[in-house]
Amino acid sequence: MAKTVKENTTEHIHEHSEHHDHTHDHDHDHSHDHGAHHTHSHTHDPAEIKKIVNSLSRTIGHLESTKKMLLDGQDCADVLIQLAAIKGEVNNAGKALLKEHLEHCIVEAVAEDDKEAVDKMNKAIDMFMK
Repeated sequence: MAKTVKENTTEHIHEHSEHHDHTHDHDHDHSHDHGAHHTHSHTHDPAEIKKIVNSLSRTIGHLESTKKMLLDGQDCADVLIQLAAIKGEVNNAGKALLKEHLEHCIVEAVAEDDKEAVDKMNKAIDMFMK
Protein backbone atom coordinates (compact mmCIF):
# COMPACT_ATOMS: atom_id res chain seq x y z
CA MET A 1 0.00 0.00 0.00
CA ALA A 2 1.59 3.30 -1.04
CA LYS A 3 0.89 6.40 0.96
CA THR A 4 1.80 9.85 -0.29
CA VAL A 5 2.41 12.51 2.30
CA LYS A 6 2.88 16.17 1.44
CA GLU A 7 4.93 18.25 3.84
CA ASN A 8 5.56 21.83 2.76
CA THR A 9 6.67 21.43 -0.87
CA THR A 10 8.39 18.05 -0.54
CA GLU A 11 6.53 14.88 -1.47
CA HIS A 12 7.29 11.59 0.31
CA ILE A 13 6.19 8.16 -0.76
CA HIS A 14 6.28 5.40 1.82
CA GLU A 15 5.68 1.77 0.95
CA HIS A 16 4.07 -0.10 3.84
CA SER A 17 3.86 -3.85 3.93
CA GLU A 18 5.05 -6.54 6.27
CA HIS A 19 8.57 -5.69 5.14
CA HIS A 20 8.85 -2.11 6.42
CA ASP A 21 11.77 -0.61 4.53
CA HIS A 22 11.86 3.06 3.64
CA THR A 23 14.14 6.03 4.03
CA HIS A 24 13.54 9.53 5.20
CA ASP A 25 15.59 11.84 3.01
CA HIS A 26 13.72 15.10 3.07
CA ASP A 27 13.86 18.68 4.25
CA HIS A 28 11.94 20.16 7.14
CA ASP A 29 11.12 23.85 7.28
CA HIS A 30 10.85 25.36 10.72
CA SER A 31 9.34 28.73 11.61
CA HIS A 32 10.07 30.30 14.93
CA ASP A 33 8.09 32.79 16.98
CA HIS A 34 10.98 35.21 16.68
CA GLY A 35 10.64 35.22 12.89
CA ALA A 36 13.71 33.11 12.05
CA HIS A 37 13.28 30.34 9.50
CA HIS A 38 15.45 27.20 9.38
CA THR A 39 15.61 24.31 6.94
CA HIS A 40 17.59 21.15 7.59
CA SER A 41 17.71 17.84 5.82
CA HIS A 42 16.62 14.74 7.68
CA THR A 43 18.65 11.79 6.41
CA HIS A 44 19.27 8.36 7.84
CA ASP A 45 21.39 5.43 6.77
CA PRO A 46 18.80 2.99 5.38
CA ALA A 47 20.86 -0.03 6.47
CA GLU A 48 20.99 1.22 10.08
CA ILE A 49 17.29 2.03 10.14
CA LYS A 50 16.55 -1.45 8.78
CA LYS A 51 18.62 -2.98 11.62
CA ILE A 52 16.65 -0.98 14.19
CA VAL A 53 13.31 -1.91 12.62
CA ASN A 54 14.33 -5.58 12.54
CA SER A 55 15.36 -5.37 16.20
CA LEU A 56 12.00 -3.85 17.13
CA SER A 57 10.22 -6.58 15.17
CA ARG A 58 12.07 -9.24 17.16
CA THR A 59 11.20 -7.39 20.37
CA ILE A 60 7.53 -7.35 19.40
CA GLY A 61 7.70 -11.12 18.90
CA HIS A 62 9.43 -11.51 22.26
CA LEU A 63 6.72 -9.41 23.92
CA GLU A 64 3.96 -11.48 22.29
CA SER A 65 5.53 -14.73 23.51
CA THR A 66 5.92 -13.24 27.00
CA LYS A 67 2.25 -12.23 26.99
CA LYS A 68 1.40 -15.82 26.04
CA MET A 69 3.53 -17.08 28.95
CA LEU A 70 1.44 -14.97 31.32
CA LEU A 71 -1.84 -16.07 29.78
CA ASP A 72 -0.73 -19.70 29.97
CA GLY A 73 -0.12 -19.34 33.71
CA GLN A 74 3.65 -19.74 33.62
CA ASP A 75 5.74 -18.79 36.61
CA CYS A 76 5.60 -15.04 37.28
CA ALA A 77 9.34 -14.93 37.99
CA ASP A 78 10.01 -16.31 34.50
CA VAL A 79 7.67 -13.73 32.98
CA LEU A 80 9.40 -10.92 34.88
CA ILE A 81 12.79 -12.11 33.61
CA GLN A 82 11.45 -11.96 30.06
CA LEU A 83 10.02 -8.48 30.65
CA ALA A 84 13.43 -7.32 31.90
CA ALA A 85 15.01 -8.68 28.71
CA ILE A 86 12.40 -6.87 26.62
CA LYS A 87 13.14 -3.58 28.42
CA GLY A 88 16.80 -4.08 27.53
CA GLU A 89 15.93 -4.73 23.89
CA VAL A 90 13.82 -1.56 23.70
CA ASN A 91 16.60 0.46 25.34
CA ASN A 92 19.14 -0.94 22.87
CA ALA A 93 16.91 0.01 19.93
CA GLY A 94 16.58 3.50 21.38
CA LYS A 95 20.34 3.82 21.80
CA ALA A 96 20.90 2.66 18.21
CA LEU A 97 18.39 5.22 16.93
CA LEU A 98 19.98 7.93 19.05
CA LYS A 99 23.42 7.16 17.60
CA GLU A 100 22.01 7.12 14.07
CA HIS A 101 20.23 10.44 14.62
CA LEU A 102 23.31 12.07 16.14
CA GLU A 103 25.58 10.90 13.31
CA HIS A 104 23.32 12.25 10.59
CA CYS A 105 20.50 14.60 11.52
CA ILE A 106 22.07 16.42 14.44
CA VAL A 107 25.43 16.84 12.70
CA GLU A 108 23.53 18.44 9.81
CA ALA A 109 21.41 20.57 12.14
CA VAL A 110 24.50 21.89 13.94
CA ALA A 111 26.22 22.62 10.63
CA GLU A 112 23.12 24.54 9.53
CA ASP A 113 22.79 26.29 12.92
CA ASP A 114 19.34 24.77 13.50
CA LYS A 115 19.03 25.22 17.26
CA GLU A 116 15.41 24.02 17.23
CA ALA A 117 16.42 20.55 15.98
CA VAL A 118 19.13 20.31 18.66
CA ASP A 119 16.69 21.45 21.38
CA LYS A 120 14.11 18.91 20.21
CA MET A 121 16.72 16.15 20.36
CA ASN A 122 17.76 17.19 23.87
CA LYS A 123 14.15 16.95 25.04
CA ALA A 124 13.80 13.52 23.43
CA ILE A 125 17.00 12.33 25.15
CA ASP A 126 15.69 13.54 28.50
CA MET A 127 12.45 11.59 27.98
CA PHE A 128 14.29 8.48 26.79
CA MET A 129 16.65 8.50 29.78
CA LYS A 130 13.86 8.59 32.40
